Amino acid sequence: MVPYDEPIYGFSREQVSSRGYIDLHTVFRDGAQTKTIPNRFLIVDVPTSYNVLLGRPSLNTLGAVVSTPHLAMKFPSPFGDILTIHGDQRLARKCYMASLRPQLPILQTNHIERPLGSEIALSSDDLDPRVGRDIRLEPIEETTPLELPNGRIIKVGTGLESEQRDIITPTLVGNTYLFAWSAADLPTVDPQVKKCKLGEEQRLAAKAEADKLLSVGFIEEAHYTTWLSNVVLVKKANGKWRMCVDYTDLNKACPRDAYPLPNIDRLVDGAVGNKVLSFLHAYSDYNQIPMTASDMNKIAFITDDANYFYKVMPFSLKNAGATYQQLIDKVFSI
Repeated sequence: MVPYDEPIYGFSREQVSSRGYIDLHTVFRDGAQTKTIPNRFLIVDVPTSYNVLLGRPSLNTLGAVVSTPHLAMKFPSPFGDILTIHGDQRLARKCYMASLRPQLPILQTNHIERPLGSEIALSSDDLDPRVGRDIRLEPIEETTPLELPNGRIIKVGTGLESEQRDIITPTLVGNTYLFAWSAADLPTVDPQVKKCKLGEEQRLAAKAEADKLLSVGFIEEAHYTTWLSNVVLVKKANGKWRMCVDYTDLNKACPRDAYPLPNIDRLVDGAVGNKVLSFLHAYSDYNQIPMTASDMNKIAFITDDANYFYKVMPFSLKNAGATYQQLIDKVFSI
């Protein structure tokens, strides 16, 4: 890159400093036929959705005729044939939407080129003319009106295939109530319905715990959930993190299992007279109990990487203690 410090001026005479320029041969291809022209690309450092902008001098050197509605460009080949290059509709829409974000500056330029031998000074004609103050998006293809049951009209692209239209049309008609036509139609969102944000250290700890549970088959990735709970990271005495799932809302909707838990007085009386008292610690005790398949999607939880559901009984459930006690009683009664 050759250093070059002359500024570029945009639509509203805003000034952008250039970092230099580079001379490259640019190849334009239509199938097996190509046309190559030398270009001088001027490099600027600005936030934009575009990587390269071709100005009028290069288009004139190429002999190109551009049709923006069709996203196509025609130009003569070295042998006299007419070559055509088509743009990508989806990529063009993505760049267009990104260029209209209000937080970005009006100047949407990364690399601006000039043919070799031409003057370096640039004018506003070389910049993208589509970017303005109006951030409303417009369709890039023809549309047809579709009347909804409430009398409102929406537009559907004519480029849709008949099978796609047969799927989309009844979906739009059947979900008319989801559209907001004015500020008065906007629903409120319960502030309690939100994803819990984790710090970087906690996020990594949650990912490590989820990977461990996934590797031993205790959890599985969830796609369509009826309930979804947040994870909570609690610092243990040894400095490590313990991942817990906040099943508060799920527990409110579940009936309580009234299975009797051990009576502490009876346990103490039963231990009297014995010389040795042993304690049994069951590793991941609750996780040894498989969940009913129909209930697995109810105990799903969310992480920054994916949603998972437990295939075994997790901690924090309202009836986990009663269920585990019932199992232990049956084990020692055999």
